[in-house]
Amino acid sequence: MSWLGALHRLPGGGPRNLIVGLGNPGAEHSHTRHNIGFVVCDRLITNSGNWHRVHGAELWKGTIARTSVHVAKPQRYMNASGDPVAHALQASGVRVGQLIVVHDDLDLPFAQIRIRVGGSSGGHRGVQSIIHAVGDDAFIRIKIGIGRPKSGVNPADYVLDRFSVSERIAANETILRAADVVRTVLVQPVHDVMQEVNQLDAASGSRL
Repeated sequence: MSWLGALHRLPGGGPRNLIVGLGNPGAEHSHTRHNIGFVVCDRLITNSGNWHRVHGAELWKGTIARTSVHVAKPQRYMNASGDPVAHALQASGVRVGQLIVVHDDLDLPFAQIRIRVGGSSGGHRGVQSIIHAVGDDAFIRIKIGIGRPKSGVNPADYVLDRFSVSERIAANETILRAADVVRTVLVQPVHDVMQEVNQLDAASGSRL
């Protein structure tokens, strides 16, 4: 089944936004730091039966915050996330400016949330893949801080590990807050939400 054909068979009208959570496929990567975007998407979904596997992604169509949306979890490895996202944008008719990408961020203190619109990937390979595939960087990013590893720990290993026992409560709270931020961005001007969230989280510091 083609991407367009499968998408047109999903119920309801056209979406206003495409929400993408970034992560790696497979049970071995479930709930790792790098997959926090997947977990936020799962928290947003009210009817899990609406998921469909289409062109390299799990795609959900429904309503969040009274807004018609698609939610996508690319099922290719992080550095190849862009192609499924580009197809989702093309097929759904959502503009790049209405794309919301939720992802982890090594350079953001643990459990902080930061909203950004446009700009570089900041070294995040999933974001870079999307920029390359869609040919535009003007999408919304909801970045969730996972902090830097301790000295001597390889960052590549750190992001593929699960949260420690001491991190889990704060991580779960941050996932719920990030889902609320996504809902708010759907119904309020993104720059207003960005100003409020970024100032609040910067003032609070790391939550661990």
